[in-house]
Amino acid sequence: MQTCNLSFYLSDHGFGHIARNLPIIAEAARRTTGLLYLVCGARHLAFAKENLWEMLSPDQLDRIRYQEEHTDIGLILQPGTLLVDVPALTQACQSYLDQLPQRAAQEADWLRQHQIGAALCDMPLWSISACEQAGVPLLYLGNFTWTELYREFLPEAIWKAYAAQYTKIRHGMLYALHNPEMLEFLPNAELTETSLVARPFHPEQIEAIRSRHSCPIVFVALGMSAQFTQPISVEGVNAHFYTTEGVPLTGSNVTTVPYTTLNTQDYVAAADYVITKAGWGTVAECLLSQKPMALFARDSVLEDRTTISLLEQQGLALKITYEQLADMPQLLERLARVHKPEPSTFTNAAAEIASRLLALTV
Repeated sequence: MQTCNLSFYLSDHGFGHIARNLPIIAEAARRTTGLLYLVCGARHLAFAKENLWEMLSPDQLDRIRYQEEHTDIGLILQPGTLLVDVPALTQACQSYLDQLPQRAAQEADWLRQHQIGAALCDMPLWSISACEQAGVPLLYLGNFTWTELYREFLPEAIWKAYAAQYTKIRHGMLYALHNPEMLEFLPNAELTETSLVARPFHPEQIEAIRSRHSCPIVFVALGMSAQFTQPISVEGVNAHFYTTEGVPLTGSNVTTVPYTTLNTQDYVAAADYVITKAGWGTVAECLLSQKPMALFARDSVLEDRTTISLLEQQGLALKITYEQLADMPQLLERLARVHKPEPSTFTNAAAEIASRLLALTV
């Protein structure tokens, strides 16, 4: 058992980043007697508290500290679409970069004052410089950097400013399905490839969901930052659909899963098929629970193109458009022919990542 304080800098762009880090945080809390500081948005930290309450003992929970901050810009979408709003994103990223030097300097002071032994960064750019200034070892963990994504949209001065920060990284772990292009922007990092991470599944809850239906179950998710507007009826389709809020399916065979639902990963595991945008977190849940999936094409975003392409090459996913939801019976027929990954192909790497992070403190 180690005694060290850790800091986790997590993107508040969507909920995928915070969700995939919770198992790592839990593993780290079991392996150290120090304090663990989680830095993310307010709603994301509330989500983390609920999940960690299920995952940790009272003593371990007492050592978690929550720091509310807007940490990341991510991608800003045009209303009602999955398309990037380039002018809005340009303005937001420029403002973010303008604030970075002062923000990093203030955070470096905080890191020294709180005797942080190591930090994990899942996207927030300013934490990289903060840790460098404070002399705190930082583990960059992800499947992309913002640089290779942003250079397809933003002025050169902006994406190159992001690239300059990534050159400061010395330690990195690359998830399965990562962008090959990200390697270009981590030239000074010692890199290790790992598998996937997802929140734990709950067999009793999964069985309870399955027991309600004698027909196939389809889980449909668009994420909490994207909404479509035109309704599509699936009345009469031989399946029951569980959808996240913002999914426009209608019919007596549709149940909306409220955004307040804690363990949406159990709906993924209970489903026969999953239809979702190509967010890495949901894809990881599908792969770890061996589910055939159909992924919404978003060719304008490199991360999505990479994820879909790699999965299509292995026969593990379909690439679909929003319009194809209108012919749901045909889509389900196609999904029935998608391969399921072998259980040994992908593993939950939370323990491996926690070990790597803690090794940096020695």
